[in-house]
Amino acid sequence: MTCHIFWSGRTMERLDDLLVEEQIRILKLRLDRAERAQRDAETALEGRMRELDRANRELSQRESELVEKLDIESRKLLAAQSTARMATIYGEKGKPFTASKGTGALLGLPEGEESSIDSLMTAIHPLDRDRIMRDSVSFFTRLDPGIEHAFEHRVIRYDTKAVHWLSWVIRREPAGENGASRVYGTVRDITLSRANERAVRALQLRAERRVRELDALSRLLSAEQEKTAEALLDKTRFLTAMAHAIRTPLNSLSGGIELLADQPTGRSRDLEIVRCAVDQLVKIASQLIEQADTGDTLSAPKPPELSLAVRKMEHQAGASPKVLLAEDTETNRYVIERMLGAIGCETTIATNGVEAVEAVRGTTFDVILMDVMMPIMDGEQATRAIRAMTGPTSRTPIIGVTAHSLHAERERLLSAGMTACLSKPVRREELESAIRTALIGQESVQTLNARFDHELFQRAFFDLPEAYRDRMRAAAKKDISLYGEEVLKAARIGDYEALSRAAHSLKGVAINVGAIGIVEELSRYREMLADDPDFSSAALRKEIAASLLAFDDLFSALVGKTQ
Repeated sequence: MTCHIFWSGRTMERLDDLLVEEQIRILKLRLDRAERAQRDAETALEGRMRELDRANRELSQRESELVEKLDIESRKLLAAQSTARMATIYGEKGKPFTASKGTGALLGLPEGEESSIDSLMTAIHPLDRDRIMRDSVSFFTRLDPGIEHAFEHRVIRYDTKAVHWLSWVIRREPAGENGASRVYGTVRDITLSRANERAVRALQLRAERRVRELDALSRLLSAEQEKTAEALLDKTRFLTAMAHAIRTPLNSLSGGIELLADQPTGRSRDLEIVRCAVDQLVKIASQLIEQADTGDTLSAPKPPELSLAVRKMEHQAGASPKVLLAEDTETNRYVIERMLGAIGCETTIATNGVEAVEAVRGTTFDVILMDVMMPIMDGEQATRAIRAMTGPTSRTPIIGVTAHSLHAERERLLSAGMTACLSKPVRREELESAIRTALIGQESVQTLNARFDHELFQRAFFDLPEAYRDRMRAAAKKDISLYGEEVLKAARIGDYEALSRAAHSLKGVAINVGAIGIVEELSRYREMLADDPDFSSAALRKEIAASLLAFDDLFSALVGKTQ
């Protein structure tokens, strides 16, 4: 074999062919190279050894930390088990069961004494021992492995001899290749939770029983309320029928006396006595009906003061007011028609609500007198039909005539659209006052805006949600009408205490909606009335009627346009 050595561009066949000096130099170079390689290898080995030593130290430290952490976690687990009154068990085939320290605490063993299967079996309550033995056999022979199974039983604690309940959750792993199987489980004291559950269940049962009792009482109350509502409805129907039956003939009798009093031959002392007796009978009948509805104590009526003066009405440059009278009873129609004629009205007759509605469609009337109880269509239905019409006809004043003077019925009729209500028997003075107020209210409206404080009027409605403003408008109109009538009635009969109360209420409502005209006229009327008990109420009547008529237009102009 031929060995070629390349050196300085020259090729030598063998080292031996070189000169001795050259051979020494080459061998020295090789030795230096080998020494450097050895030193580099030793340096790398030392670095690797240092890294390995450092890694060993870090691994040892991590093992120490892990052992410490496991010890801490074990102590935490034992503390948690002790706090939660829990323990764990572990067992392998052919080896005794081991249990955590918490097992001894659950059984009440002395501190430091380890629990065993024997101590556990001894602590089991005699009533549960046979069952637990059967369950243990079943757990190892018939119950599926790999699934947690729950058992509960009682024990008698070693320390207090008290009965406690234990709950077990145990799982048996399937046997491996060597035929060995393992058992894991937890046990905890559930005595307190069972007691709480029983207490909660008892409360639930009592609550359910109470709910059933309340439900039964609610159904009973509902049934009683239905009976009460039916009884009240029957009572209202009876009172309405009774009022109609009593007041209808009284209306004819009273009206007939009024008409006779106007005759030249009828102004005798005897006729005046009869008239007083009729007035007393009317008041007694009214009080009896109202007492039957409210249960108030009946008081003796005061004999009424009579006014026999006849005043002729004029409307629109002296023309007689045109009045539509809707009344189904012939005698009442005759009497009221004569009364209307006596005070200067031109009357058209309708015998039921349908005729009244048809009459209004074809003719313009200044006022409508509407009986409430009529056949085919009653007065309330007819009023709603007229108010549903278009144009000026829908705003025609409608004065209701009812045999029932109950406040609830009055509110219902006013809500239906009636301007005012008169109770039977109708007295000519009251009829004249109601018609005159309605006619005055139809006079010039343009000048009435000055009688309201617009800022107060707007504030009364703008302070309310929009949904309540229409209700406020209706309530204010109703209250002004109601309290105004109470003021005039109290002044007429000389009841100054009632006058003071009604005036206070009327003033409060008027100020609230900015009706300063009513406030001024009311103050003036009371001042003049103090000096002259017969002072005329015409100015106050006119202001109330005009304010009521202007109310809707003012509301539409100042409030309605902003909604």
